[in-house]
Formats: sequence, C-alpha cells, structure tokens
Amino acid sequence: MKTTAFLSALILAALCCAAASAPAAAEPAATEPVTTMPVNQEYTDPEPELYGFAAETPALTLNAGETYQLKAVWDAECYYAESLQFTSDNSQAASVTRDGLVTAKAEGTAVIRITAKLNPDAVSLSPQDTPVRTVTATVTVIDNTLTAAQKAALKQLEQKENRLIGEFRRERAVIRGDLPEDTPRFTLNAVSVITGKAGSFEQAMQDLAAAQAYPDYFGGSGLTLIEYWFDDAGSEKILAIAEQEEIVYIRLDTDGSTLEWRYLYPAEQQDAQSFRTGLANITYKAFNDIAGNGDANADGSVDVADAVLVARFAAEDREAVITDLGRLNADISGDGNVTTDDTELILKKIAKKI
Repeated sequence: MKTTAFLSALILAALCCAAASAPAAAEPAATEPVTTMPVNQEYTDPEPELYGFAAETPALTLNAGETYQLKAVWDAECYYAESLQFTSDNSQAASVTRDGLVTAKAEGTAVIRITAKLNPDAVSLSPQDTPVRTVTATVTVIDNTLTAAQKAALKQLEQKENRLIGEFRRERAVIRGDLPEDTPRFTLNAVSVITGKAGSFEQAMQDLAAAQAYPDYFGGSGLTLIEYWFDDAGSEKILAIAEQEEIVYIRLDTDGSTLEWRYLYPAEQQDAQSFRTGLANITYKAFNDIAGNGDANADGSVDVADAVLVARFAAEDREAVITDLGRLNADISGDGNVTTDDTELILKKIAKKI
C-alpha cells in the first residue's frame, strides 16, 4: 500500500489544526503519544518470491522452421513438477507445446509464458498470494528466404488475424509459396461425400485434412474453429467446431449476413437453436476488412457497457474477457487491434443515437 507525501502532509496538517482549535481543559488529560510516519516515505508491496523459478534461456533467436526445447529451472522442493506448462502469445511467429518445444514458424516475436504451481507444504504463502508463478522467454524468429513483397503481404494478413485468435492458414501458405494459388478448393458436393461416409467427427476431419492440407482458417477462443472455403472470400464454406463435433455449411451475403446454414455432420442434427449463428461470419468480416459494429459484449446492442468493456480490455484488465465475435465487433477502427481508440469510436456511435 503506498502513502504519498502529499497525503501524509495533509493528514499532519489536519491533526495540527485540530489540536490548535481544541478548547483548553482545566487539567490536561493523559494521552498516548501520537505516532506519525515520515512524510517522504513510501511503502510498496513486495514482489512475489520465485524460489529460483526462471527460463533457462530467457531470450533466443531462431530461423523459421527451426525448433528449440525451452526449459525452466527452479528449486525442486518448492514446485509441483507436473504443473509446469508453456504457452505462446503469438503462435503465428512461434508455437510451443505444453512441455516447451518451440517451433519457429514465421518472422516475428513471441513471448513464451512459463507457469508452475508452488507446493504450499514447502513454502509459506499469504492468503492473498496465488501459488501460481509465471516467467517469460522471448523468441525472435527471422526468415531470410522471404522477399520484401511476401513479408509485406504477411504483415497485412497478420493484421486481419489480430482481429481474431487464429490463422488464415491457406492464405499464409499461398503467400509463402508453400501452396500454389490456383490449388482447387472444396465443393459442397465433395464435402458432403466425405462427411456422409465418415463414421465419426474425427474421421471426417482426418479425411478433410487429407484432401486439403491447409484449412482456410484455424483458431478460436473457447471453441476451436476450422474452416474450408469454397471461394476466395469465404462467403460460402464449411465450419467445423471441434468441441461440439459439428460440421456446418454456411452461405453469406456480401455484407457477411447469414443467408443459409445447415448441418453436414451430424446430418440428423437440425435444431436451429443449437448452432451459434454468431460464429458464421466472424472470419469473413476479418478477412474482408469489414469494420466492427461496436457490440463488444455481443449482446445484440451497442451501449455504454460495450465502451466500458473495451476500455478495460485495452487497459489489460484480466477480468475483461471478450469473445472472438466481441473482439471483431469492438474493432471499429479496423486496424486489427482493440484499443482505447475503439472505445472513443463506440462512445461517438452511442452519442449519435441519443
């Protein structure tokens, strides 16, 4: 807890004024001596003890395509070894497995978060102290094989991807030269044959991947979304939702509104309420640079609650959670990021309605 010099001085002044204005007593009453803090002294909360926890290699540079086994060090008596895990904040540049195998994918920078849980039987923790500790390692990926034009195209694509949490994998492969641009796409008939023959969702996805190595989109937050497009814009496509084991056919208009959708797997599931229609157009809007509408909490309206949520999210409030659709809606500026600029634009949009 911090006590500023100004606040301390103000408290002392108030005490002095109170003493000066108090009426004189016939006999001075016995009082406890007043203890004051030095006016220039500040107090800060201590940093959490890491107990030797650190990244063995806190910074490394890799060429695209290289791998590296990242390791952590710590006081072995203080942590649960099985709790160790690694995550990347930019899997487009460098991905990492749960146990720390880093794969350099494309030019850029990724911060690898390394977390582990303390053993409360071995260390003393205050009630306010979480037992989880986090350290980081920075991975810089370079790629000298790409031309300036390829790097510029990938940068533009990354801005589109930043509006979501995922990758436009086919387009990325085309830009890098890993896939010919004229590679044939799926047709609805071809996908229907694959899903009709599959005995399980896993089998259907394996057969789709065998026929098309690069899905147009792979990602998601909370739900894993895999899309195969029938055209270059993504206005007609299939969307597979891994956690729900569903494959849905979707057709959109040029504005991204849903014109048609139906289940391909499981074919018998036709309940209109079971499919989250908000998932139908988020990649279409991001890829085709359609600006967000400001509905950050995705409740169907744009109001002050959306502006507050975006402001908290931009300030890195961990409790301010925005879904994929919400991030897309919040990005009114269309720059691929959710920032305070979007908060201002949402407020301006609300003001025009009043």
